[in-house]
Amino acid sequence: MILNLLNLLCGFSLILIALAILLHYFRSSKINFYFFLLLLFAGFSRFQYGLTSLAFIHEGKPLVLRFFISLFLIPPIFLLCLQSFISEQVTVRKSLLHFSFFGCIVFARILFGELNLFVLGLFFVTYTTFYYFLLWRSSYRYLKQHQTIFSKQQLFKVKQLIIWIFALSINNFIFIVYYLILNPSNKPEAIQHIFDGTVICWTFFLIYLFFNPGIVFNEVFKKKDLDRDFAKEFDIWSSKPLQKTENQDRALELVVRRHNVILLEHLRKLKPEIVIQSSSSNLLSVLSQHLNYPKSHIKFVLKYYCRHSQSDYLNVLRLIHALTLINNGYLEYYTIETLGEHCHFKSRTSFYRHFKRHLGVSPSQYKTLIE
Repeated sequence: MILNLLNLLCGFSLILIALAILLHYFRSSKINFYFFLLLLFAGFSRFQYGLTSLAFIHEGKPLVLRFFISLFLIPPIFLLCLQSFISEQVTVRKSLLHFSFFGCIVFARILFGELNLFVLGLFFVTYTTFYYFLLWRSSYRYLKQHQTIFSKQQLFKVKQLIIWIFALSINNFIFIVYYLILNPSNKPEAIQHIFDGTVICWTFFLIYLFFNPGIVFNEVFKKKDLDRDFAKEFDIWSSKPLQKTENQDRALELVVRRHNVILLEHLRKLKPEIVIQSSSSNLLSVLSQHLNYPKSHIKFVLKYYCRHSQSDYLNVLRLIHALTLINNGYLEYYTIETLGEHCHFKSRTSFYRHFKRHLGVSPSQYKTLIE
């Protein structure tokens, strides 16, 4: 009784979310059609099953299960749902290609009549396994390309959503294999056990959507975050010395130790644009003047607490400033070359070299990935 009621509420909630996505489309003209289709498909079937099991309607089985071949639509929907999230565009040609096998099944059904459930189940296992490979490949390629594009928090949300898509598709896989192969003779009982068994996963997914409403409106995969702190992500400074203090610096260490925590905090919060116009030769003077600390103290901290050499530290600050400008839309109005000059890199080659070194992609590739 409790599981039947949970199925009813879960199905109704999924339908409401699908309608919210549709309403958002009318307002913004943006929609992940396959996510909408997935929620509507799952919500309607589960809602109808709940009504039937609670005797509100007298229906032998959910509408979507009247024709077993319709279940071959679900693996492509999961894949196209993920690809719509990560690429924001799935062409009609690509969609037709993925649904072509379903068309072949429909043609075989018309040509040969009722198909054997066991044989259909074996076809489905092979078919779904292939789509799991495509899901994995799309996810792996996307995360590999964008691991330096997203912040850690964004990357965590993206990975969460990908895991949920896999979890729901595996749930669906178990359901159909059990229904078509392991228990083809007792259809009503198979339907009951599988719906009751998978409702828990869908309920947790609903809770996940409740705490992450950005998914409903396709905002999880946005790469621009105006509050993103690139300096923190680059992790320039260590809270502990990175090497043993040399003999000539031991006397200075005793002096710096008294305020090195405060000095490190000031350096962490330092705005890159303050010093990026400097050169390696006058960097210490600029930092000393701005932070009001002796040059010897700053030199000591740079030597023992900074993860980069003095010249590399300056280039990392320039790169952080460049990424902040990109994140705030600088490249919508200016070229990549102008950005490199604005961030005081010595040359276009220097800008590209440091960008590739720290982010794994060139500035032009980065621009393509975030657009």
